[in-house]
Amino acid sequence: MKKSFAHRIATIVLIVGLCLFAPLQPAVAMPAETGQLNLPGIGGVVLPDWLTASAAKGLENQAHAGQQYDLTGLSGDAWRYARIVVYRLEQNLGPAALLFGIVEASPATLGELARPLLEKSLAENGGKILEWSPARKTSLGGRGAPTISARLTMTDKVPLPMAATVYVFMHKERLYALGYFVPDSDRRFWEKIANPMFSQLKWE
Repeated sequence: MKKSFAHRIATIVLIVGLCLFAPLQPAVAMPAETGQLNLPGIGGVVLPDWLTASAAKGLENQAHAGQQYDLTGLSGDAWRYARIVVYRLEQNLGPAALLFGIVEASPATLGELARPLLEKSLAENGGKILEWSPARKTSLGGRGAPTISARLTMTDKVPLPMAATVYVFMHKERLYALGYFVPDSDRRFWEKIANPMFSQLKWE
């Protein structure tokens, strides 16, 4: 059971990773939300007043794309962009859900599961991990959620370095991954925005 659960954890992180690490273009989608972004099944986050969120388009043929949102806005004299991805594992984990406590107690386990899968997937597309941060527990809506983050290139065709952070958590008996993806050159800027935004998430 432990092996099966570990595989599910690794799979959900990999799926979100693939969504995040695919070449993305800022989407123009309507309707757009200002003030708050509602994440169905999870809750809502308050957006800075200069940010607008819109549902990403062009994902109709991606079976495992999850729900994706583009955040765009002008901060000072710089245009900023981020992509948020939400993925929910539809299968009920049943008794295996109890083993999620292993990952919660030792976030390093999540990193050990996820890193080789991401490295393999990226390598197949000509991408690579540039820097892997140790998995840790961070605040998500007042809860401690196992979190991984990395700097990477996605493919040999898109060599621009990117940065991604993925939270993995249980909510309403389902396993979720919530990730955000930004240009690497903006990662410090977005940390100052995303960390308080997600730490203050209001759960459904």
